[in-house]
Amino acid sequence: MRSFFLFIIRHYAIFMFLFLELLSFYFIVTHNSYQQTYFINTANTLSGNVLNSYGNFQEYFSLREVNDSLMHENAMLREQLLLSQIADTVNHTVSDSTGKPLYSYIPAEVIGNTFTEANNYITLNKGSSDGIQVNMGVITSGGIVGRVVKVSPNFSVVMSVLHTQFVSRVAVKRSNAQGRLTWDGKRPTHIDVIQVSEPGTIKKGDSIITTKVSPMFPPDIMVGTLESIGKDPGSNYYTLDVKLSTNFSSLKYVYVVNEIMSKERNDLENQIQDAGN
Repeated sequence: MRSFFLFIIRHYAIFMFLFLELLSFYFIVTHNSYQQTYFINTANTLSGNVLNSYGNFQEYFSLREVNDSLMHENAMLREQLLLSQIADTVNHTVSDSTGKPLYSYIPAEVIGNTFTEANNYITLNKGSSDGIQVNMGVITSGGIVGRVVKVSPNFSVVMSVLHTQFVSRVAVKRSNAQGRLTWDGKRPTHIDVIQVSEPGTIKKGDSIITTKVSPMFPPDIMVGTLESIGKDPGSNYYTLDVKLSTNFSSLKYVYVVNEIMSKERNDLENQIQDAGN
């Protein structure tokens, strides 16, 4: 306490100057309308800027919560879109006597991702406790991503489209010419569609999409854009060079596709195979 009083005494001139300055400022503001108005406006501007900065600060730290909310909202919107198309889809594929949608979506965050290896995998922060199962397809808002191959209660591993063993049936959107999707292990931005037999109806720039033949993905999900056509040596088939619509180097959020009636479909197909054997 003694040191505090010594400090005050030693610097009393400065404290007196500051006190008189504040007192003069108070009298000027309270007894002059112009200065009073200017002070109030300046104070309001400063307080508004402070509150705005504080709001931006809070908003920054709530981005993760906002992203999660948007992911769930997008998943619901995708289901509603499929519901609007359910009548046509059911009439041409599987009879749906219950009126349920064919697909539902589980939003997930990418927590591990490779895209420069010959065989690439993606790790998600959702697992069996969230409803994810092996062989479910994975997509983004821009295109296909891969297929679930391993699941634990809280995590799942996806075989990326950029994997030499990944296979899926796809089609040219404009002509419905179909082929098999496969990756050559080289470019992470391109993929091949092989065993295509109708090159005359295909043009550069055509969209490549998923079909109803593949149980992993809903139909009409974007795969990429056709860049060139090549003839397979010694055959009547053609290979399409396709630029992928999914940017695997910046992958952050995905949707895991749940085909709701996949068990019924698989059981029926397995019965046919067993009968043939």
